[in-house]
Amino acid sequence: MGIIRRLILLFYVLAIMAVLIICAGVCLQLIPEDVWQKELDYIIARQETLAVLAGMLLASLILLTGIFSRRKGGLSIASGDVHLEVGKPGEVKVTVPAIVGVVERAAITVSGVREVQATVYRQDGDMPIKVRLTITLGQGFSAPRVSEATVAAIHEALLTALQLPNVPVEVKVDEVTHAIIEREKRVV
Repeated sequence: MGIIRRLILLFYVLAIMAVLIICAGVCLQLIPEDVWQKELDYIIARQETLAVLAGMLLASLILLTGIFSRRKGGLSIASGDVHLEVGKPGEVKVTVPAIVGVVERAAITVSGVREVQATVYRQDGDMPIKVRLTITLGQGFSAPRVSEATVAAIHEALLTALQLPNVPVEVKVDEVTHAIIEREKRVV
């Protein structure tokens, strides 16, 4: 839920609470009958009442759309432990920093990747995680080829270390560095 919907919800709830307190006062006869009837007649006769009702209806519709909208992919940034396996021998849990470490070490070994930052997201479905990488690409390297090689290296590392096959990986090239690339010299 975004900040706008949260603010709308705050004022909406405060207005409903005020009405409920007034209704409770009327039901418990704390507010005399002639007082609340005069106030009710005054409120109904005002044009501003219609504007307030329209605003409340609009707020209701906005909050109602929030109920039916879904976040894209059902993703949330992972923290704590990720359950990889629950079975007869017990539970296998891996911390998110451990997953990030495996992913970043695998990505940095790819030729053309200068810097890498990984974020692990929880997601619904069969695969518990999704990985998003932000890399700095060395000048002179092809972004599609390096991205493809990076995804392959991450898939292999996650399969080897954690038995996680085909984890979804998004690669974003954030920067292309102008640093001179030194190729390894072959010793014959």
